[in-house]
Amino acid sequence: MIPTSTRVSYANGYIELGMLKEASEELDAIEPSERLMDDVLLVRSRLYLEARNWELMEAVSKQLAEQTPSSRHAWINWAYALREMERNEEAKNIALRALVLHPQEPVLWFNLACYCSLLGQYQDASDHLDSAIKLDRDFEQESVDDPDLEGLWNWLKSQEQT
Repeated sequence: MIPTSTRVSYANGYIELGMLKEASEELDAIEPSERLMDDVLLVRSRLYLEARNWELMEAVSKQLAEQTPSSRHAWINWAYALREMERNEEAKNIALRALVLHPQEPVLWFNLACYCSLLGQYQDASDHLDSAIKLDRDFEQESVDDPDLEGLWNWLKSQEQT
């Protein structure tokens, strides 16, 4: 019998190689009693991200965030899956909940800026983007090309012109 940690490692490797079917098979071979372990759920969420299966990614990430609130990746993935399903208000609310627990996580601030921009809440988006950049300067460059922030950039340009 292959230990769960080995199967998780194999699944991660398969995902890195783009071999999603094999990764899924490794995760499916894990004993049912161990399938809700944090590391198993995190890799399964990553698998669904790569497979662009937003519904399953949401479910798995939500499960992980609820059982282990300290897992910042669970919150990030949960909100992102909602965003990909165009449930931006829900994504925003999840990011806000996560920031109570992880206020120093720049990815949460950046993604929250994106969700607010998509919702037309441009001042909030601008403030959240500033918070992300203060925590990680790399987001300054990343924000320039992110299509979710297009509305924010247009709003900022219109503010400069008035």
